[in-house]
Amino acid sequence: MLRGDAVRLLLGAGFVAALSACSTPSTPALDTLDQATVLIEHAKGHGTGTIVSPHAVLTAYHVVQASPLEVTFYNGPVVSGRVSWFDEKLDLALVDVSVPPGYTPIKLDCDNLHVGEQLVAIGHPTQSRWVAVGGHLPTTSTIGTGQLVPLGFPIGLGTSGGPVFDESGRVVGITLAILAERNPASAAYDRYKDTGIGLMLPAKDFCDALDLSR
Repeated sequence: MLRGDAVRLLLGAGFVAALSACSTPSTPALDTLDQATVLIEHAKGHGTGTIVSPHAVLTAYHVVQASPLEVTFYNGPVVSGRVSWFDEKLDLALVDVSVPPGYTPIKLDCDNLHVGEQLVAIGHPTQSRWVAVGGHLPTTSTIGTGQLVPLGFPIGLGTSGGPVFDESGRVVGITLAILAERNPASAAYDRYKDTGIGLMLPAKDFCDALDLSR
């Protein structure tokens, strides 16, 4: 178990070394999940987003703090987008886009998480696109004093803002950070080891904040 003073969150939409140990989930159908996931790019980097309405993509706020924004749909067009809503404390934002025909908004699961449930995260680590990783949720406890829950499997920077799906294909959370460990405990605070383990904000903690009618 990591001590509270030995944890740091690595945020950002930048580029990092490719992950070598990613498990490939089998359910639900990945094509359906890929269709709901987008790539968000700007001059300083990239991140991931989820289609949540016919005119909105949900992502991390730290992903969209530069402009102009380009949103790429799976096997589809590239369109421009603009931030229509954000919550800096939650680190979430909605990007106003024209979602092409055939791309269905995904449903959010705003109920409590359950230890052991199978989850799938999709994102764009380093130069890779639409990478799926998954595993069983190890805990519903949050890290430190925050709201983020560890996924128990690795993600990469560029996956920030991406969806975490349950077995029914609903979004149960958004990936916002990567866990880093200070080792040894006596080391300076600027010397951290990137564990690669993803951290997500559960949907139950942001469903009420979203107004998808905008």
